[in-house]
Amino acid sequence: MRNTEYYDLAYITIDSLTEGVGSSQVTPLISRLSKAGLKINLISCEKSKPNSELIEYFKLIGVDWNPLAFGTNGLMGGMGRLFNLSREIPKVNIIHARSDIPAVSGIASHRAPVLWDVRSLWADQKVMIQKNLLNKTLYYSYRTLESIASRESIAMSTLTSAVLPVLENRNKRLPLLRAVVPTTVDLHRFQLSPKLPSKMKALFSGTYNDYYDLHLSALFMDELRSQIATETHWARPNESNKEKINVGEEKIILASQPEMALLIPNYTFGVSICKIGAGPSLSAAMPTKIGEFLACGRPIVVNKGLGDMDDFIKELNVGVILDGNPSNLKRSASELIELVSDPQTPIRCRALAEKYFNMDIASTKYLDLYSQMRNLK
Repeated sequence: MRNTEYYDLAYITIDSLTEGVGSSQVTPLISRLSKAGLKINLISCEKSKPNSELIEYFKLIGVDWNPLAFGTNGLMGGMGRLFNLSREIPKVNIIHARSDIPAVSGIASHRAPVLWDVRSLWADQKVMIQKNLLNKTLYYSYRTLESIASRESIAMSTLTSAVLPVLENRNKRLPLLRAVVPTTVDLHRFQLSPKLPSKMKALFSGTYNDYYDLHLSALFMDELRSQIATETHWARPNESNKEKINVGEEKIILASQPEMALLIPNYTFGVSICKIGAGPSLSAAMPTKIGEFLACGRPIVVNKGLGDMDDFIKELNVGVILDGNPSNLKRSASELIELVSDPQTPIRCRALAEKYFNMDIASTKYLDLYSQMRNLK
């Protein structure tokens, strides 16, 4: 039943707050927005029964949390979430909608102006991941949600600058109020560890769906191991539907997102390689794990064209970019060995995280957007 109280902000997400993205991105952001004095109604779609600790946490910080059942996967499940979210939105000044389905649900509710938090080119990612041809065709229809969100939202935020030309080319109208807010990290939790391990240790962290190029990842790790002894571990979350990722991992660690801040400093570098042929959606992507590695002072291995990472890495020399050509892997592995031999690398990684992936800066950007939205009302 819709809450009858009046709020400054309704924050809507389909991400479960007990899983990786919800835990690492949504919860700490909501905490900062609440501390800034906003009265917040938080609506999420949960895949399991919310735990009592999280319920009490939101009560403690003065946030009214309305956890809805996630429902089924697939096209019909997504439409069900859209309908359920739209009818739960309370009386509010501003709606912050995380991704396309929440944006359209906010627009359909006619409750308040909507900030479309783009996150990624969500429909494109769904098409990319799907192997079933019928599902691919159905997911193309989700592009309609992007069109509605782009046309009817008052403001927008994106994870990258690189995706803005893509959105401008394929939508007739975009909100004029805009901000680029990359994947953010709680830098108070993910602290700099200035000394790298004495042994070369690689960490794959989080879930890996078909958007990631695990074949290229495995080829790179094989080449690296041919040049230097390297341990490879995977920190696997409970929600992962994979038991193995086949990148040469000698050890699989069951780890929740809150545990990553203590785990990452034990490793030399992190890996986040997506498929270079992923199309336009690649320009919008910015995996959470990248910001977390950098915040702890760990360089990263990524693919060419991943969001704004080409520019970020070149700016402060904090990682290695794979171009997808197997003949270049030897050079890339050598570059990584040289990078981790530099005692200043962790300092540069942390500096980049503080500049681009800082959650405190992100919350300030959102508060500024909210202020501009109120002035347009």
